[in-house]
Amino acid sequence: MDDQEALQRTLNRARRALQILEEEKAGFGIRVPVDLQIELEEKQKEVTSLEARLSQLQGNHLASLPDNLPRYNDVFVGRKVEIKRCLEALSPEERGWGVAIDGIGGMGKTALALEVAHKARDQALFDAYLFVSAKTTWLSAEGVRQETLALSSLDSFCREFAKELGHADIVTMTDATERRRALLDALRGRRTLLIWDNLETLNTEEREMIAEFLRKLPTPNKAIITSRRRTGESALTIRLDRLLEAEALELMQTKGRLYPRLAQELKTTKPEILTALYEAAGGNPLALDWTLGQVAHKGYSLSVALERLRNAANSADLYGFLFADAAQTLSEKDRTVLSALVVFLTPAKTAALADATDLVITEIQVCLERLVTLSLVNDLDDERFGLHPLTRTYIRAAIVGTDTIGTQPLAGGISFDSAAQRKVLSYWVNYAQKYGGDGKNAYKTYDKLEAEWQNLEGVATTLREMTGIPGALKDRQAAQMLIDLENALDLFLWFRGYWDERVRLGEWRYQAGKALSQWSDAGWGAYNVAWIHYNRAETERATSWAAQMAEAMECGGSRRDKAVAIQLQGNIASQRQEFAEAERLHQEALAIYRELGDEECQAIALNWLGGVARSQKQYDRAESYYKQALAIAEKLSLKQEQAYISGNLGNLALDRDRPTEARRWYEHQLALTQEVGRQDQIAAAQEGIALVLEEEGRYTEALSLAQAALEIREHLRDQNLDFSRQLVERLRRKAE
Repeated sequence: MDDQEALQRTLNRARRALQILEEEKAGFGIRVPVDLQIELEEKQKEVTSLEARLSQLQGNHLASLPDNLPRYNDVFVGRKVEIKRCLEALSPEERGWGVAIDGIGGMGKTALALEVAHKARDQALFDAYLFVSAKTTWLSAEGVRQETLALSSLDSFCREFAKELGHADIVTMTDATERRRALLDALRGRRTLLIWDNLETLNTEEREMIAEFLRKLPTPNKAIITSRRRTGESALTIRLDRLLEAEALELMQTKGRLYPRLAQELKTTKPEILTALYEAAGGNPLALDWTLGQVAHKGYSLSVALERLRNAANSADLYGFLFADAAQTLSEKDRTVLSALVVFLTPAKTAALADATDLVITEIQVCLERLVTLSLVNDLDDERFGLHPLTRTYIRAAIVGTDTIGTQPLAGGISFDSAAQRKVLSYWVNYAQKYGGDGKNAYKTYDKLEAEWQNLEGVATTLREMTGIPGALKDRQAAQMLIDLENALDLFLWFRGYWDERVRLGEWRYQAGKALSQWSDAGWGAYNVAWIHYNRAETERATSWAAQMAEAMECGGSRRDKAVAIQLQGNIASQRQEFAEAERLHQEALAIYRELGDEECQAIALNWLGGVARSQKQYDRAESYYKQALAIAEKLSLKQEQAYISGNLGNLALDRDRPTEARRWYEHQLALTQEVGRQDQIAAAQEGIALVLEEEGRYTEALSLAQAALEIREHLRDQNLDFSRQLVERLRRKAE
């Protein structure tokens, strides 16, 4: 950076050089050589430029300094790294013509360009600061406003720049090519900063002409351009993304200092609401500013303003403003890719998009290139692509099939074919069926489901919205897909500890099954809900859902389905310590399984009968039931069943004061259940081994295992949570 003293020395040298050139010119009389005249004019411009810059550093405001920089934002926060990079690119040492700032609408491209320009002016980097925008609208808390000036071509920009520089002769030229050439000549010897704003509103030909003009821009003049489309050739490109959460909170507090109503709201609002506001806006500064404006200017609470941001019908101005221009030129394949990305809640790779849409990879690549250029899609690391949250909201509204958001028309009547979205939803249901299910080795592919859980959960939510449940059924196909998805995921959710999610999806399956009069599906949805409540010792809720399961199975379940309903009632009776009733129900279920020849279910029923016997301290009967169950599980290579039956045999051995035998069973259980990945059984095995170690006086080792088990129990809210906590406390005291 030039400081005042260095700049003064440079000016003195330029003045001496100018004096020499003027003396040389005087020696030629009226026949001055052309090259000398040109050199003299450029040196005069250089001196004028240096005088203007020095005057800025001295704190003097020159009325003659060409400067039309607006200050669009009353607040600017963050972007420190981007500002530093921009200022470096504007230095004479950098060979490029300047900076291209691109990114999705509302990310603050214009605000950043102006902030950089103002900082450059503070440092006297240029002798003129010229801003022109192709933008035709702007957004306030009250809605979209129209600008009076709408430049639509390179020639319009050139006329505006020439006018600001005081070159009326260039403005009045009739030939556009000559005007461009004359403006470039006028810039030679100067150090002017040109800001070209919102170039995405121009057509391709006009943008290419501007790019050519910038390549010819004489140094040390520089330019900053902003656009939703990438245009960074021969310049530093700044890809503007969301604000950091800390920057967003700083923006809120800074705005609050300007508006007392907003300040009061910020003071009384919980931090989690502010975080939710940041997330709903996707870190988009314009969306945040718009929402804060609802509080400052319209008197809403922050909670109400947050809901308005989340509700497309109440923020139609915002979505239309951000995405109208970009969305109007989309091809059908572009829309298909966007419809797919709406379903992908995590960044998607090209191959996955091709699988989900049935488009070939080359078509996907062409679409993505165009969508990234339009800033509708974010190009992330490792060749992954994703949507900005506000883009996602807009596209979802368009997929509904209406041309409005609430009472507001979608910009340009943009709509998307819901068939493309449905195809991608089907892709994810098929994915769940491929890697989920209840086969004896299904657990081996559960990592695939774990990796994509966010997408799968989003698909479930979307399908439920499409069905209309629990109200009137709107979409039978979506209801069936929801049932198929839950059926594929239920054991995965159980094994991996997604118990709350299993309750939610089970309820949805129950509702969808009833709506379709598919009673077995409804019954299994109710079973999955009841099973979680049972395992959390929420006995009354488990009883209610078990009754709904039994009712559904009576309407249309198979004989096996009805036996499972009976068995579930037996489990709940045992939890109530109604052991005679529990024994009767489990024996009834076992008889049906034997009649059907279902050995796997027989093993399960025998295990439960062992539990009833053990609860009554009938240890020999319990062992007999457990051993029968284990033999069947080993015969059928059922590792999950072998694991929990082994754990029950370990518990029985401890009851009989046989710790060595118990340890073997618990270690066998832990090895099997770690392979299968069932979280509650991992905790049970760890606790079992901890109990054996406690008997041996090895308290520190026991405590480590017990604490690991407690973490799992707390996450699951398991029925044995109190026992786990007591065990940890007891071992902690003994280990001290």
